[in-house]
Amino acid sequence: MKVFVIILLFALPMTIKAQDVYPPSFTLVNCIDSGLMEKYNKYIDTSRIQISFNKVSGIASFYSSKFNGLKTASGELYRPKKYTAASNLFLINSVVRVTNMRNGKSVLVRVNDRMHPNMLKKGRVIDLSGAAAKKLSMTKKGEGIARVIIEAVDKGKLNPKND
Repeated sequence: MKVFVIILLFALPMTIKAQDVYPPSFTLVNCIDSGLMEKYNKYIDTSRIQISFNKVSGIASFYSSKFNGLKTASGELYRPKKYTAASNLFLINSVVRVTNMRNGKSVLVRVNDRMHPNMLKKGRVIDLSGAAAKKLSMTKKGEGIARVIIEAVDKGKLNPKND
């Protein structure tokens, strides 16, 4: 009996990645914030932003490190090393998969903040934390923005771990 238990412990993976916890397909729960969609409809640049059920494509940018420690819309403090994001299109605490269309890299982030509405006029749909932007290879010099596809995965108050 003791040998069997030890074998089971070694057979389990030592680290759990966010990709293993959250399913590859998006959720059937609507994570698009319809109230804000109506409010910001006049700002949305439809030539650059496409919106469908729980899926948005447009341009991503990332937070400056000068915002470290400032309060977000969810009430928590912004930390560049966490996998979080700001978006006016998804509900607060929605977990979304952001995929860089240029290189195919993706990252899971939790929406915990809002962007300035004028960002939608520029085609911006999400503002990523520093860690998330680095995972998508957006932090290299001259690469501060990227075309992305965002898919809602789930709702939750825990930050995904993408390591």
